[in-house]
Amino acid sequence: MKQDFLTGNPGKAVLIFAIPMLIGNIFQQLYSTVDTIIVGNFVGKNAVAAVGGTFSIQFLVLSLAVGFTTGMSVVISQLYGAREYDRLKRAFSTSALFSVVLSVVLGIFGILVINPLLTHMLQTPAEIYDDSYIYLFITFIGYPFTVIYNMYAAVLRAVGDSKTPLYFLILSAVTNIILDLLFVIQFNMAVVGVAVATMVAQALSCVCCHIYVGKKYEIFKLTRNTLVFDTELLKGVIRYGVPSAIQQSVLSLNFMVVQRFVNFFGADMTAAFSVVNKIENFVTMPQMNLAMALSMFAGQNIGAGEEERAKQGVKDVLKMQAAFWLVIVFVLPLIAGVLIQMFGMGDDANVMAIGTEAIRLCSKLYILFGIMQTFSNFLRGVGDAKFSMLTTICMILIRLPFTYVLVHIVQYGEMSIWLGMGMGWMTVTTMNVIRYLKGSWRGKAFVQTRK
Repeated sequence: MKQDFLTGNPGKAVLIFAIPMLIGNIFQQLYSTVDTIIVGNFVGKNAVAAVGGTFSIQFLVLSLAVGFTTGMSVVISQLYGAREYDRLKRAFSTSALFSVVLSVVLGIFGILVINPLLTHMLQTPAEIYDDSYIYLFITFIGYPFTVIYNMYAAVLRAVGDSKTPLYFLILSAVTNIILDLLFVIQFNMAVVGVAVATMVAQALSCVCCHIYVGKKYEIFKLTRNTLVFDTELLKGVIRYGVPSAIQQSVLSLNFMVVQRFVNFFGADMTAAFSVVNKIENFVTMPQMNLAMALSMFAGQNIGAGEEERAKQGVKDVLKMQAAFWLVIVFVLPLIAGVLIQMFGMGDDANVMAIGTEAIRLCSKLYILFGIMQTFSNFLRGVGDAKFSMLTTICMILIRLPFTYVLVHIVQYGEMSIWLGMGMGWMTVTTMNVIRYLKGSWRGKAFVQTRK
């Protein structure tokens, strides 16, 4: 079912669209979270550190694909809002062909950079190196499935369908949990088991989504007669996708440097950081999905020439972000210990202490995250991708030196990592609000530039 973003109450439209995305992302997060919970309870602390400590490398490789699908969703949402269906079909066909090639290249690239990144960039502790390497190797073999699924999900959301990707995410997440339990507990495959389970589950969601979309949505059906490669439309996708890809790549490098700071404190900190990240991914998910829904809402309304309606969407989403944060800032610190125990770390006093303190600090910072995401996604949805890239670069130029000073000069301790994160969020939030209020984002839309 497609959500009509051009009529009705803006806040309600965004919320209705965000809910299936939220549920879908919860199930998507179950991939890595269940991996971490199972290895934490049945393998050990080093396995938790290995699985969690590889996120920055995974994100580095996937960031190029994320950037491309972001550019694709901006173009398609605006073409859909402008009712230019012929160009919409050609844009999808072009994007699909490019995604296949990109996914294979990324998988190969990922395998080639595992060793130098683990060894030199992250300075991975020796006790978790082997598990980290094999987990990444298997993950990159399955990257084509991940990229192509994300391509389908981005396209469907761009035209207002956030439910179809959800159904296949639920299927694959349940499959992943079952295979995790089977491979780790029954077959004693440890980290290899969770990696293989994830790859198989992602392949299932990719194949099912391709078959279903081809049958259900005529506009996205790929056949010999409809398969075209339009270089002009690809340029439009790349125009918005490249800044986003650069933004995501720079952000992933930021994660890698931060991971190096984390590893400096030892395996206990690496394990605690991994667990807190998993918890944070769930906590911030409603904020992210509201903002992502706003991006699609803004794209369609700007494509239709409804600027005031797009801006009303921003106001409504900010109110929802504030309400959500008021709940989080009181509830999350109360259950921090229980959440960490779920990952099998209850008997490790040091990991518990670090993780609990970090969660209490982060709960206060999430209001910055919600505001940052809201304005970032609005600007991205209306086509102001280059500025979004600029804010990310500025965030890193502030965050990393700030964190370095706290870690190595002031020697503030483990909380330096999360304080640096908050400083980065404050930087982007300030820049985004100023950009929005000045109206410098006007005239950046793909459809408007084609008129």
